[in-house]
Amino acid sequence: MKPAPAISLSWVLDLTSAPARALFCGTAGAACRWARVTDPIFPTGNVRPLWPMAAAPACHLCPADGRAPADPAFTVTFRPASGPSRRVGLCAYCQVGRPGRERDELGPADVAWRALERDATRLLTAHEQGHWTPSDGEAEFAAGLARMPWTEESMRTAVREASNIVYAGRLLRALDNNAIVVLRHVPPDDRALHSLRRLVDVLATEWERPPGGHSPDAA
Repeated sequence: MKPAPAISLSWVLDLTSAPARALFCGTAGAACRWARVTDPIFPTGNVRPLWPMAAAPACHLCPADGRAPADPAFTVTFRPASGPSRRVGLCAYCQVGRPGRERDELGPADVAWRALERDATRLLTAHEQGHWTPSDGEAEFAAGLARMPWTEESMRTAVREASNIVYAGRLLRALDNNAIVVLRHVPPDDRALHSLRRLVDVLATEWERPPGGHSPDAA
């Protein structure tokens, strides 16, 4: 009679619950990834978890719901409101786009830019896919933004003088205070403002030249 085969470690881990595996390996959470190998004693064609591996660091500036992997070539100093400063990684997109791209340290303008970039891009995508249509007040507000020179003070004035209808809409929420902060640190033609410029230009063009109509400013 043949002796029963020994139970392999990977087979045991595969049968245990996720919390038990985490306790066994001394790690848990989203940062844990299981390296997977084929069980040599009980071959079933499946792969089985054997040991945890750390995930690649994520970009510090990317939105939490869609962080890209950090590029090892781009590390900067991050100084939190409390606690010691530390080095963090950025993806190439954030490094090139942020207002402080020439500095070796993250600043408030970089954080404001990433939020502005995220909101402007999402709003334009929602508009192009038919999920969001600006109110007449928002479209007129966008047309005014497109015509005016962009400075910190002009943007602050435009936001302050916006109507209640505009305040209730998604466009002004996308601007928030972030556009003002970014304009405090970059010129109006800086690449950090490109996504917001594109959103404003699309809305302004549609407002001034509606399908089958004429510009409201036309005589």
